[in-house]
This record gives sequence, C-alpha cells and structure tokens, in this order.
Amino acid sequence: MAAVASAERAAELKERSRDWPSVVLSEEELCALEWTLTGAVAAGSLALPGGAPAALRDPEGNLLAVRTPEGGVEGLRLPLHYDNLDLRLAPVDFADGVSRAAVFAARPMTAAQVERLRGTPLAIFLAAGAIDPFTLARCWRAMLPRFPEGSARLVALPAGAAAHAPSFEEIARNYGCGRVIPFDETPGEYFPEVSRELEARYPPRSRAGFTVFFTGLSGSGKSTIANILRVKILERGGRTVTMLDGDLVRRMLSSELSFSPEHRDLNIRRIGYVAAEITKAGGIAICAPIAPYARVRREVRQMVEANGGFVLVHVATPIEVCEGRDVKGLYAKARAGLIGQFTGISDPYETPDDAELRIDTAGAAPEESAAAVLRFLEKEGYLAGE
Repeated sequence: MAAVASAERAAELKERSRDWPSVVLSEEELCALEWTLTGAVAAGSLALPGGAPAALRDPEGNLLAVRTPEGGVEGLRLPLHYDNLDLRLAPVDFADGVSRAAVFAARPMTAAQVERLRGTPLAIFLAAGAIDPFTLARCWRAMLPRFPEGSARLVALPAGAAAHAPSFEEIARNYGCGRVIPFDETPGEYFPEVSRELEARYPPRSRAGFTVFFTGLSGSGKSTIANILRVKILERGGRTVTMLDGDLVRRMLSSELSFSPEHRDLNIRRIGYVAAEITKAGGIAICAPIAPYARVRREVRQMVEANGGFVLVHVATPIEVCEGRDVKGLYAKARAGLIGQFTGISDPYETPDDAELRIDTAGAAPEESAAAVLRFLEKEGYLAGE
C-alpha cells in the first residue's frame, strides 16, 4: 500500500467490505495510515492492524481503508482534516526544487533561534505536543515573515506525530530534505506576535480556567460552601462560574443512574467531563458531589488537569455531625434500612490523601469555610487578591 486507491478500486473495496467487521483505528494507526498513503514513510515500515478482513475506520466511523482477505491494507481515502489544509502537504506536493533542512517543531522558535537559522532554507514540520496543534500553527504562521520570503515552509503533521513517528530522518528524507536540524530547546524570548498567541491560548493562572472539586459526606456542608464560593467569585466580577452540585447533576445529567458503585463512578465521570470542558473554555467549575471513591476522583483530576487547574477540597466534617444535621432525613432512613448503599453507613467513603485543602465545618460557619477556600485560591494564584 503506497497510495490511495483509484475511484473505481475504492468503490469496489467499499462494496466488498460492506459486511466485514469494522476496526476503529487508534491515533498511532491513523498516523501510520496517513504517512504510508502520502509517501511520508515507506510502505510496510509502520504497523497497521493485521488479521481477518475488516473495514478500517476513524473514530467518527469514516471508512478510510480495508484489510483484504489477502492480508494487505488498501487505502480508500486519507484521514480527514478540517484545519490548516494548506499545510497538509504530501511529499509530492511539497517538492519545489529547493534543498532544505528539516526541523521538527513541537513549539515555536525563540527570536534568537530564528536569527541563527535565517540563512538556511527550512522545511518546518509541525509536530504538536505540549502546545496544541492549532496554537502551534498560528505561532509559526505569525513567525514566517521573520524569515526571508520563501525560505521557510510549513508542513502540518498528523495528531500524535511527535509520539508515533518511526523516524524523523525518514520523513525528512522522503520530503526531499538533506538533513535534520535538532530543535534547540534553549529557553529564550519569543517574538511579540508569538507571545500574544501563546498568552491568548495559555493565559496566566489568574485568568485561566480551573475547577474546585468539593468532596465529603452527605450533610458535610459541601453544597453550602460551594454556593457561597460561587457567589463570592461572581461578586468580584470578571469570571464565569458554573456550579455542578451533586443533587442538581443527579436531576439533570444522571437521572437514570442508581447508587450502585458503577453508577456512582459514571456520575462522577460525567461531572468531571463537564468540569474539564468548562475549565478548557477558561471558566470556573465548582463541583460538590459526595464522590466517595478515590479512583474516580483521580480520574476526574486527570481530565481537568489536562485543561487547567484542579483543586480538591475535602469537607472532612465528622459523620456524627453530618448525621446530627440530617436536613433531608437520609441518615435516619439509611439507619432504618430504607436506603441501601448509603455513604458512611452501608457504603464506604474513601478519605482523600491528595486534597489540596481540608475543611471541617463542625466548628466553623459556612462563610468562614468559603473564605478559607478563597484565601487558598488567591495564595495559589487562581484568583487575584482583593
């Protein structure tokens, strides 16, 4: 397999594979397929899934290739891209007769690095990693005028290229580059236009999104403290705040779920997903579920921290205090056996060992507890001090 099949052959393969099982390609396999079909790497040098005949699809279900009964893989189309289409260049499209050195860039160059390479014709392959591919492309487009006209050209590599490329040297060679210049990781100042792009996408902590995740027993005071915190942040102005209270989420997002351990985990994952999206968009999510299990709390932390800050607050009010409050009468029902799998009575609560903040509301007013959270957020730079 070294090219996309002709229209006639693609139609034939599509019909043959209609009843074959589907295989969804991983990120690594999508890279392998794209590089092989475009000629960026030699056919057969990357692992594509072997086995019985199958339709090979992307995560959205688009048919990209088939694994034939003969054991080969034939491509019907390239993986779909909707961004930076002018930079999605195969080797045959890139060739312009200029001998270039290749640079594989996961981040922008500093001003000093650009000055050192201004006299070298470059092929700059964008291999997004710590910086997302959209921001990386904008930064490099902003930098291009800093090079002599036509001396630097950009190529956008597939998602995951930095992790899955078999050999940057082989890719560079197939694009006609004579050598690879290692990317200089020395810190330095960026050009102003690059700094603006990076700051817009990765603002300082005081302007970035974050999640405050309260956990604790029923009746511990989570929801009250969380709501006071929400109001106090909104009172300051300048930030959007979304409250994901446990009862509210149960009504609006998880009404079909029971209180089994599996469904409790799914409920918390849903909260974590929504909080991560709010955080990614630069907002503040305040969550206040019971979240009794440590493993799923760690999953939520990972989801959110991929997009911004995460602050776990353990509202460590003793169970006897929580039961004494029992505003909803739930503890009494649980003691009477009318409610099964009730956290703290018939189901465990796993005390966090990774909380950023621990609050016991037994001897403190809710306003004092919320003030303690605010002080922590200010100290850690999530909020500007008043």
